[in-house]
Amino acid sequence: MLELVKTLVAEHGVSGYEHSIRELIISLLPEKTKYSVDNLGNLIVTVGAETKVGTKKRIAGLLFLAHMDELGFVVSEVRNDGFIKIKSLGGIDPRIMPGKILRIKTEKGEVRGVVGIKPPHLMGEERAKEMGAVIPIEDLYLDIGASSAEEVYSMGVSILNPVTFDKSFEVLNKKYIVSRGLDDRAGCAVMLKAIETLSGEKLKGTVHFAFTVQEERGLRGAELVGAEVTADYAFAIDTASCGDIPQARKDFAPAVLGKGPALRAVDNRHISDERFVKEVRRVAEENGIPTQLIFTGGSTDAAAVETRGPKSLPICFPVRYTHSTVEMISSEDLENSLKLVLALVRHYLC
Repeated sequence: MLELVKTLVAEHGVSGYEHSIRELIISLLPEKTKYSVDNLGNLIVTVGAETKVGTKKRIAGLLFLAHMDELGFVVSEVRNDGFIKIKSLGGIDPRIMPGKILRIKTEKGEVRGVVGIKPPHLMGEERAKEMGAVIPIEDLYLDIGASSAEEVYSMGVSILNPVTFDKSFEVLNKKYIVSRGLDDRAGCAVMLKAIETLSGEKLKGTVHFAFTVQEERGLRGAELVGAEVTADYAFAIDTASCGDIPQARKDFAPAVLGKGPALRAVDNRHISDERFVKEVRRVAEENGIPTQLIFTGGSTDAAAVETRGPKSLPICFPVRYTHSTVEMISSEDLENSLKLVLALVRHYLC
């Protein structure tokens, strides 16, 4: 799974600009896999038998969701002096921005630049205040080494080009993965592995795997998926912020790295049915899969689809340093998330 996560993380695909990552995921699907792409750009993969509706013993349909998009930016202005202004897409923490390398996707290829920062040597009497200030993203600028707007345009850069962070990919202590975009490319990896495994199995119902768009802009893709796909049970495969770091309150973020996937029963926009949560926990226990039961802020695609009828529950792998360039997850949590997905499919459809 490690190499798959690395491949997915490296691809462009900020919110609203998911074409490249979607095409990559399609290329990684097993041969003859059934899939469709809707008008918003969601990729919906279907495995198993056709769900029978209207019979006394209705065969359950399952829906799993993971979002393809990640946080990023678009070019908002090209200045006459060659510097570039950017606008954020999603909840980016401005504290991490100064000094970062960004990648602009253009029709001519990729253009790299740096987020400039005023050095201490150029600060005046209010140096201490400036050093401690958090600069809003709209006040930052991107330096691609151009000295005029004409030079910027000649390099292929134009307004509304998508921009993403430059990314490294590290493995710490042989089990902790560190990169930008693990939220939620790692979830996409879990679903791809599940599709690969289930493609060779006989199922008594339908499983839909939705790789959604624009989650970071308000669960927009999942809202459409909820209207398109009929399912009895839905699971968002996503992340949950860890509180197991020195600066955090564990009572606010109880998930712990390496203790198994977190069943996110309550968040800002979603409350899972209590009996359904207990059923999922029982399936996990019967299969020897460790889980954590948590509440948290934020939300997932599960909140967008539950209003269409399915009982829903986010299955989240814990992550440290959410929405930073050094998101950290446990490879064991990821593997156990995959095991839980497969166990749930077999519980309901085998």
